[in-house]
Amino acid sequence: MSEFKLRVATRKSALAMAQTTMVAEAIVKANPGTSYELVSMTTEGDRRLDKSLASFGGKGVFIKELEVALLEGRADIAVHSLKDMPAEVLPEFKLAAVLHREDPRDAFIARGGVDGCKFMELPAGARIGTGSIRRVVQLKALRPDLEYVPIRGNIQTRLSKLAELDGVVLAAAGLKRMGLADQVTEYFSTEQILPASGQGILAIETLNAKQSLDALLAHVNDAETYCIAVAEMAFLKALNAGCQFPVASFAEFVDAGTLKIRGIYWDETSQQLLRAKVQHSVSLESPDSIAQSRAAGVALAQKIREQL
Repeated sequence: MSEFKLRVATRKSALAMAQTTMVAEAIVKANPGTSYELVSMTTEGDRRLDKSLASFGGKGVFIKELEVALLEGRADIAVHSLKDMPAEVLPEFKLAAVLHREDPRDAFIARGGVDGCKFMELPAGARIGTGSIRRVVQLKALRPDLEYVPIRGNIQTRLSKLAELDGVVLAAAGLKRMGLADQVTEYFSTEQILPASGQGILAIETLNAKQSLDALLAHVNDAETYCIAVAEMAFLKALNAGCQFPVASFAEFVDAGTLKIRGIYWDETSQQLLRAKVQHSVSLESPDSIAQSRAAGVALAQKIREQL
């Protein structure tokens, strides 16, 4: 029997390549007789580092080129960080599978690394770098006396900003996947800083029509994380929100049949950070688990809307 070679579309950044290799290796391990090759490319989001994501298109700028590769038959699957994906994929595509979620928290790295000053102990006026307005509104709620400086670029670029800043805030998942957890000064709890919807989740996207890959990808799909992903993205869709909005959600199973999801939304009119949470019955054994998860996200969005 001839070996099936899976062509995997990925961004060229070191983190994206590392994450995509993790996914590809998991697929190969779960499917004997399968190999892979990476189809790497630079996206618009990678090229335009001089502007904020909100100023030129938001989340889709990290995935468009990869989706084109799928449409043109140059790749069979594309691997994304779920938080880079829009709340709803285009009809031609589908979220085929997700891996088990890595640490979803945000991490603070002070100048001095693991021995640096803790976030709540920083002197007033300290300068903190982050490229996320979601993080900024929550960090300001903790420390309104600090200065928040917009930064973009890959992990190493952001860490290099510590030469001029007092600290930076990055996703824990990326740091851990790059072997940089030993530089973390401290982790924010999800109660302090709610993660971005989808943070820590690696997503596999395919063409809707390419059902021949469904069985192969089912072997690496984590059912619990998939339900979590559906709930968090449904929350964003229901609020019609993307990365240009200070909005986030975080779902977790509190027991085998209950999904808890928390959300935040910055209301520009009232200048308030709105918060809400719901618990919803989601049975992983049920054929309705995806619909139940989606309903949880929609219910959370409704609770936020009631406060506007």
